Amino acid sequence: MSGAATVPAHHPRSRWLKLSAVPVLLFAILYLDSAGLAARYHHGQWLANLLTLAFFFWVLHGSNPRLRRLMLIGRYESRLHNVPLYVPPGHAILYAAVYQLIREPWVRRHARQVTLICYALGAAFSAGWLVVYNDVYGCVCFGVFSALIFYKRESRLFFVSMYLLVAYLELSGTYFQCWSWPPFLLNKWPAIASANPPSGIAVFYMGFDIACLGFYKLSKPPLRSRYHRLKSLRKARDEIGSRVLEVFPLNEMDLE
Repeated sequence: MSGAATVPAHHPRSRWLKLSAVPVLLFAILYLDSAGLAARYHHGQWLANLLTLAFFFWVLHGSNPRLRRLMLIGRYESRLHNVPLYVPPGHAILYAAVYQLIREPWVRRHARQVTLICYALGAAFSAGWLVVYNDVYGCVCFGVFSALIFYKRESRLFFVSMYLLVAYLELSGTYFQCWSWPPFLLNKWPAIASANPPSGIAVFYMGFDIACLGFYKLSKPPLRSRYHRLKSLRKARDEIGSRVLEVFPLNEMDLE
């Protein structure tokens, strides 16, 4: 028996317990910070802060070193005109939930189908919000989001999953009146109407996540080198595939 220390593997049931707890937790936190509860109880936001921190450390405890580092890195109007303390750890919990979800074996086996379904749901949400609430701002944000995931091909599954989770968060937060969005862009451009919440506002979460990941790569030179090496290999593979198709067009290849 080796004397080397081993890191115990976390049981799949424990991972799924944490993943399934995230939507419930978000709902509970936003209810504690809601305008309706505040009318009867004045310390709801502090309870929301404590609940978020407790869940944050529970998730952090069961995370691998890379996810821990990413969780620790890390414009709407709040009901109390402040940024509640639960917001930074809450964002880290969102990141951790999606990070773990896309690494589940079933999700990885069906990554393409899951990505397409999530994107279709996001597109339907944005189109519906545009028709029902004249959400021009949200639709523009969704267009930017679509362009970004077209460019960030290797991260599509992560970002489309994050898009839906953020949509759930925003719908819950605005429903409980924890925060609100102005009726048009930045309350300055009436020509760009906005719903409450804008449907594509997840694009800003995506930008924050890309910045965090970039900072993480910069802080880990070996990881940065490995990332660029893999990116070069992927580019070379795609170029080789394109040249093969030029020499042997698909409609002339014997696929029998």
